[in-house]
Order: sequence, then C-alpha cells, then structure tokens
Amino acid sequence: MPGYAVIDLETTGFSPAKHHRILEIGVVEVSETGEVEREWASLVNPGRDIANSHVHGISATDVVSAPRFEDIAPSLLDSVRGRTIVAHNAPFDLRFLEAELLRAGVAPLQLPLAGLCTMHWSSVFLDAPSRKLTDCCAASGIDLADAHSALGDARATAGLLGHYLSLLDGSGLLPWHEEHEQCSRIVWPSPRRAAPPAMLLREAAREVRPDSWLDRIVSRMPQAADARVDSYLETLERALLDGVLAEHEKDELVEVACALGLDRNQVLDLHRRYLEAMAEVVMGDGILSEEERRDLERAASVLGLKAEDVARALESAEVAPVAAATVSVSSAPSPSHAGSPAALRLGTAGIVLEPGDRIVFTGAMSRDRSSWEELARELGYVPGGVTKKTRLVVASDPNSQSGKSAKARAYGIPIITEDAFARMVGV
Repeated sequence: MPGYAVIDLETTGFSPAKHHRILEIGVVEVSETGEVEREWASLVNPGRDIANSHVHGISATDVVSAPRFEDIAPSLLDSVRGRTIVAHNAPFDLRFLEAELLRAGVAPLQLPLAGLCTMHWSSVFLDAPSRKLTDCCAASGIDLADAHSALGDARATAGLLGHYLSLLDGSGLLPWHEEHEQCSRIVWPSPRRAAPPAMLLREAAREVRPDSWLDRIVSRMPQAADARVDSYLETLERALLDGVLAEHEKDELVEVACALGLDRNQVLDLHRRYLEAMAEVVMGDGILSEEERRDLERAASVLGLKAEDVARALESAEVAPVAAATVSVSSAPSPSHAGSPAALRLGTAGIVLEPGDRIVFTGAMSRDRSSWEELARELGYVPGGVTKKTRLVVASDPNSQSGKSAKARAYGIPIITEDAFARMVGV
C-alpha cells in the first residue's frame, strides 16, 4: 500500500479560474500506517497582488524573495509520486495544484487530480461540531499549531489522517481504496531539474535584517565623492517618499551606489546626514512626539543605522536651522562638510502633485479604493491605469506585484503607501 502526501495551501483567493495563485505550500509525507516521514514548506511568489493578507498573514513583502511555483514543482512531484494525495477540503487544494502544474508545464495527463479528503471522512470518524479543521482537530485531540499557515495545517491534517488510520487498526480494506487506486494510476512527469530551489519559510522571510540590502554594495574606494553624492541622495529621497524601502528600491539604490563607486561606509555616512535632515524637520516645532521618534527609529533601521545615530541626529537638530528642510536634495553637503546641517527634503515633500496629475490606486487597501479615487477627483487629480504619464502609484504594499505596480516599476513611476498618500493630501 502506498504512503501519503499531505498537502495544504494558502492562496491569493478562492478560484484559480479567476487567476488566483498559490502563496504558500506545506507538504508532510506520511507512511501507509500514519507515521510522518518527511516534511517541507515554502512561501511561493505568486507574481500578482495579494488581496487577503488578513486571512493568512502573508504580505507582498514576505514573498518578494520566495521561489515561484515552477521552481518548487520538482520537489512537489518528488513528494506526490507513488503516494496518495491528502488534504482537508481536497477539492479546493487539488484545483489549485492542477492549475499551477499546468501553468508550469508539468501536469500529468490524468486530470482532474484525485486525492483523499480528511474533511469528507470526518463525518465517519469524528463527532465534531463542524467539518472545519479546527473542530476536527479538537474532536480528535490534535494540537493545531500555527493555524492558517500551510505547514501548520498540513501537520494537523497529517495528524487527522493518522487518527483515522488508528481507528481502523489495520482492519480490512481501507474505505478510501478508490482514491488509492486513482492516485496509483497517475503518471507524474519528471521535469528537468536545475539546482534545488531555495525554499523560504515565513519565519525566515521576516528575520531578514531591514538593512541587509546594504551588504550588496560593492566596496570601491573613490578618491572624491562630491560629484556622486547628489545622484545617490536624489535616488534615496525618491525611494523614501513613504518612509518604506521596497525591494525594488533597495535594488536601485545598490545599483546607483555601485555605479557611482560609493562603498558601504560612504553610503552609511550619507544615510546619517539624511537622518539628520529628518530630525530637523520633526523638531521644527521644538516638540518631538512619540510617533515622530518611532518614525525616525524605523527609518534608521532601514538605513542601517543605530539608536545612537537617532540620538545624535536629534541633538544636532536642536541647533540646526529648520530652513534646511526646504532646501532641494541637490544642495546636500558633500562628505567634506559632514558637520554642516543636513539640507534635504523629507518624505513626501520630494514629490509635488499638480491638478490633472494621473494617480493610480492598486491592491487591497484599508480604505475602499473607490473612496480614494473619489477623493483624488475632488482634489483635481485623475485616477486611472498606469501609463508613462502617471505621476504616482498608491499601493497597499510597496512590494505589491500587481500588474499596475509592475508596470510602474518598469516606467520608473514612484510607488508609495496608502498612509503616505494620506499625509500628502492632508487626510
């Protein structure tokens, strides 16, 4: 009797027919008697926007560095080959697997896929108030840890399967022998395998240091950086329009720094003076609120700076002229004048909207998108799709992979967060 491949998926929506994709996959390989043999999991880059982060807790930023489904398909085929696929609400998971396997060009000829559904068999083996995974686990004494994570739910489903098998106690023909037979007839393809994919767990995606992108800057020691400072600071200011450095913005900053011959230490020096400019602006009224301090600390973390850099910037700001905040970034002092007051604009001051500017809203926003578009029209802006004339894209996540965001990056159009746009227009 073959073993089992227990699978759970987190997805961008409910229907692959509507172009929803797999976001995370968890696989637990189980023996024919119910013992766990191996398990693995990974986030999956869906190549599209993520509209239901509140359900599964996965954001666009989490999956930026995750493998695509076609990258992990060989590993998945290794797990299901010769095994019976198992899932809780198997029809849902199987539909998504079929769609992704077809898209990756590695689907078996025997479609639709077959599998064992632990939710279907729960009414036979359990006395649970519902067929939900949480209730089934509670009724069978299984600890459901990390609910709504693919590996957590796959482990729980594997536990349910083991519970069903223990109740059968090896007696006679298994009640799901038909599913066994169907799965045994599937001839899985053997895709050409490159290097093993770099799986990405949720925890690993969130443990990345916010300043780790600085490590990618090639160390080159230029004789003089004065002519290069303005270009880098201009790029930095544009990237930090919303106080967030998206992944594509980090890549651009690394590219600019390397092209200009700036090493990591020189870049950090520029970041310290940018932080000083931020401090000058927030201290313009002589009062530092807790929220303003948190903003400075978050910016420092992203820029690779420390708490003492924040303290030093605030000390400097107490005696620096507030007028520095209104000076263009092109007037930034050179490294030879490191003690001079920073002369940079802060945040969204780096972009000025004019009546008639085209603005695009994309992603699942905290405020209804149509409401934002209506407000934009009232302010004289033009909501619409992304063109080369678009002035700004407002996204729920700056790392959004929606079609609009991808086109904006290709055109070099700034992408800012919903909160940043709200501050910009005074909402």
